[in-house]
Amino acid sequence: MTYKISLTQTLLIISFLFFFSVSTVFAQGAGVRISPAVIEETLDAGTNKTYTIDIENLNSIEQQYFLFTRNISGVGEGGAPIFADSALEQTGFELADWITLPAGDITLGAGERQSIDIIMDVPMNASPGSHFGGVFVSAEPPDMDSIGAAVGYQVANIISIRVSGEAIETATIRQFSTGKFLYGSQDVDFNVRIENAGNVLVRPAGPLEVFNSLGRQVGTVNFNDGRAGVFPGETREFTELEWIGDSVGFGRYEAILSATYGDAGAKKTISSTVTFWILPLNIILPALGTLALILLVTILGVRMYIKRTLAQMNTGRRLVQRRGRQSSSMNFLLLVTGLVVVALFLLIMLVLFA
Repeated sequence: MTYKISLTQTLLIISFLFFFSVSTVFAQGAGVRISPAVIEETLDAGTNKTYTIDIENLNSIEQQYFLFTRNISGVGEGGAPIFADSALEQTGFELADWITLPAGDITLGAGERQSIDIIMDVPMNASPGSHFGGVFVSAEPPDMDSIGAAVGYQVANIISIRVSGEAIETATIRQFSTGKFLYGSQDVDFNVRIENAGNVLVRPAGPLEVFNSLGRQVGTVNFNDGRAGVFPGETREFTELEWIGDSVGFGRYEAILSATYGDAGAKKTISSTVTFWILPLNIILPALGTLALILLVTILGVRMYIKRTLAQMNTGRRLVQRRGRQSSSMNFLLLVTGLVVVALFLLIMLVLFA
């Protein structure tokens, strides 16, 4: 079955495929499909290599398509690639000039599919690290698109070439936090911001472990299980991280993120810690209310008993002084009793729900 989607949806799909996996799939626009959607490889400087891409006309009529290349200048919100406005825009990770297309346009009949060869010529002086770009297939010429006059549709694949050499792999965790400091249950969301200060694409991934106040591990979340990439010189935010525990939970919790990135044999690790609290108020508040009621009844009962006992005693200075001392002692005893009961209550909650 063939689904027809807009350019924006296409770019989001391509972005997802590029930054979340490295599989061979297809990119599709309103009336054209290009495959593979992702080309990713490591090449030496001075290498010349040919890649084959397939272009398919999904329309029911003959259509002329224009071919051109563009660099990727960065990554937008949600991981969508930002393509440079033109080949003249410098991104620091240029790739478009390395690609030679067989023609500037092709004409395909209704439902026709055609394979074309593109040549990747990596310069001898290419800087080590990652370079990004894409091959566009458009229903309008690129010059019309650049001035905003295009009314057609276009799709692009993603090309990521890592040039061999002394690459810089440096990633740091700029933010590791929870959505809130206090939660009512073991349903906690995490936010992570990773900065890539190097010159190659990095895909940090690893366990996010959760520990309760007793130091026991109670949960694990796989961070970046889809291997999303962080563009060089960019900071990417990961928000769809959630831990759902299997109990009510109570007390202070600690989460530790330990992510690794880099080539096999040269893995690097980054880590960060965040703390948060879980207080099940739907259980605590009724329990505290019941406890307060019991204490109130106890205090009133004791006071009534004291008054009744003292009323039966003879009046006099010594007896008055004794009564004052007894009253002060009783108030202190009640205060200590209340504090002990509250402490025992919190301890019981900790044992039951931590």
